[in-house]
Amino acid sequence: MTTRSFDPRLFYRFSLFLISVFFCVYSWFAPAPASAQEPADQEVAVNLSEGRVVICAAKDAILLVAMDTRGEAGSLPPAITILSAERIGVMMGAVEWVLPDSKDKPIRLNDEFKSIVGAALNTSGRPDYAGAANDIESIGVAVLERLRLLAGSLHHKVNLAEDEPLLRVVLVDYLRDYGPEAWAIDYHIRQDALGNDIWRTRVLRPGYNQIYPPEKGRPHTLMEVRYPPENRATDAPELLDLLQQNDPRLAGIRASSAIVAKSVGFVTDGQSQKSEAAGVATFLKAALPAVTPPETKLTMAMVDFDRGFQWIIEPPQAPAQPPSNKEKTPAEPERPTLRHKSGS
Repeated sequence: MTTRSFDPRLFYRFSLFLISVFFCVYSWFAPAPASAQEPADQEVAVNLSEGRVVICAAKDAILLVAMDTRGEAGSLPPAITILSAERIGVMMGAVEWVLPDSKDKPIRLNDEFKSIVGAALNTSGRPDYAGAANDIESIGVAVLERLRLLAGSLHHKVNLAEDEPLLRVVLVDYLRDYGPEAWAIDYHIRQDALGNDIWRTRVLRPGYNQIYPPEKGRPHTLMEVRYPPENRATDAPELLDLLQQNDPRLAGIRASSAIVAKSVGFVTDGQSQKSEAAGVATFLKAALPAVTPPETKLTMAMVDFDRGFQWIIEPPQAPAQPPSNKEKTPAEPERPTLRHKSGS
């Protein structure tokens, strides 16, 4: 596998610059951290978004499905955010921050997601750093700084499993001269005891996992990301597991038309990049309701490689569809990157 080099020193320098920019930006339009507004005994409450996302990259589009999993009482369904005509994302985990007895509206990170990304990728007026971090790293750092401001209000012990992040971000996009990609970015925390059952909470640097394209030799097929993190031994089977087991609930759907059968065949054979997005979308729209509880909330969207963002299953109040921008300058190919290309 061939990858472009990534120099941590350059990324660190760029990260410091981003931090300074975000302190300036958010001082104008972001809500102040809860701990700065309320007395110390007003502990912040965090509501989680729990669910699953399913991703499939076809030959003409990359699809993203978000669904809830009926988690803890008060948990929120994961929501698809339109970040641009060529990029969409989902936040899961600690997305809603509430101060008890506060008259302020809850802080919803998924509502701020688009503005955070927009500020992170707006390079106008900045120095042209040679070797600046790529767009995924820029987004990761921007979300980190916003999350750190909020997590500073967490003074009680947070009970997370060792592999469970406080926040998980899934990004799906299409880049000209590169192709479709999907990322999972995890934000873990570290807590230090200060005495009297008071804890200091720090959000660690994010972990980046490129889940599409896969490493060389790995299959191109359905991908799932869950929050809380999945346990393949105890959780509900993934859709790909059911397909490979010839689950009877899926057999009729798979055979419903020639295009669906052919597309799903490519997906199960590990060659989803040869499938038709229309066939995959038709299958997913019927298959997921067939294998999930009736009350499951389901939304689906795709980034078409020619037409940009498209809703397939809209949420109740779908945001406006952005215009496609096919003249956008692609990222400079020689800048340090975490990306790997399929088959490289």
